[in-house]
Amino acid sequence: MRQGEVSVMNAPLGLKLDKQAFLQWVQKQERRYELKDGEVMMHPGGAKRHSWIVAGFVAVIRSSIDLSKWSVGPTDIAIEIGPDIRYPDVVVERVHDDGTALSTDTPTLLVEVLSPSSVGTDMVEKLAEYTSLPSLEAYVVASQDEPICWVWQRSADDRGFPKKPQEIAGRDGVIEIATLDIAMPLSEIYRGVGTARDAKH
Repeated sequence: MRQGEVSVMNAPLGLKLDKQAFLQWVQKQERRYELKDGEVMMHPGGAKRHSWIVAGFVAVIRSSIDLSKWSVGPTDIAIEIGPDIRYPDVVVERVHDDGTALSTDTPTLLVEVLSPSSVGTDMVEKLAEYTSLPSLEAYVVASQDEPICWVWQRSADDRGFPKKPQEIAGRDGVIEIATLDIAMPLSEIYRGVGTARDAKH
């Protein structure tokens, strides 16, 4: 065991780590964390509907793309953004390795499902970070409470992202991602979400 390895593996929140040390440390943790400006930060937990919506995205995407060319997964795929590490709720990228890597810096589509504590981070801070990645074609933020999604998609003309997102609302709405040639119906993504609550009214 190398000197200092124990202290890294048991790192308290607030300890400064570089990316490689963080990626090794976070594999041992039961809770979710991210790395921002070298500091370990706990990722907030989510309600059941958060996980349902994430699962809805993954299911719809997996059924719509060529899995020999694209990989899709939830939560545990680390995204490297300069010195920082983020864990989006859904990651889609081209298949280019054997899948044993702990992180990637070449995502094509990223999805975040909002929680009460993450609105500012997901809609502002992570928006700026994610859209700085040259490989990214689209970023989707989804409401946890109702079928509403906000989509930033890279322009085919100037290859830039719009300042304001496209808002897609209602169970009849469909998110279309041109690069992946997929259409994601909100009715499928939000299937079952709100059903029990609505039945009481």
